[in-house]
Amino acid sequence: MTDTRRPRVVELVGPAGAGKTTLARALPGLVPDVRAGLTLWGLPRPLLLAGALAVMPAVAAAARGRPLRGAAVRQMIRLGALRHALERAAAGGARLIVLDEGPVFALSWLEVFHARDDDPAWRQWRRRALQEWGGRLDVVVRLDAADSVLAHRIRTRAKPHPLKQSPDAEIFHFLACFRRAFDQVIGELAGFGHLRVLELDPGGDPPGGRAARLRDALEEVPSGH
Repeated sequence: MTDTRRPRVVELVGPAGAGKTTLARALPGLVPDVRAGLTLWGLPRPLLLAGALAVMPAVAAAARGRPLRGAAVRQMIRLGALRHALERAAAGGARLIVLDEGPVFALSWLEVFHARDDDPAWRQWRRRALQEWGGRLDVVVRLDAADSVLAHRIRTRAKPHPLKQSPDAEIFHFLACFRRAFDQVIGELAGFGHLRVLELDPGGDPPGGRAARLRDALEEVPSGH
């Protein structure tokens, strides 16, 4: 009999420097049939075009009042494109899909930089996105570390960051804003589905050991479908 269950979808969530990408890269080889590291960034142009077509009504509606900023529209497009990428990964036979900066990150980023609670078109689009992803996302894995550790990683890693040269106080404020946004978005997504939240202790083990702990934790979470 053919297995018709959809794959389990997991998002790694945490502030910059928490180790999401490193953890995602360590999962293949430990978990069978996993598509790890799927992200908002660098998606193929055809998927971005599909995402753009999906957000056009919301952008047009907002333009009649206070137009959305370009950065916000691009993030909305990426989120729509990610949904199509998720469907492709599922069609390719993945049984576990691990997102590194997916819907929780995208909606939190929009909340931090482009919140527009007074805009009906924006509220409608945001609610639809929450409902859509609330039905797709099964598990959120929270990663974190001390502010001083995260600030050091932001400054010293090769990956670019807008606050790389900023003082501690500015970085700490940035991290706090994102943590609050993560809490809000995760709570809202949980209202539309069966979302489970796991807190993964940073520990001191290498990426492979942390990935093994994540694998074991996921095995203990009942399937939502």
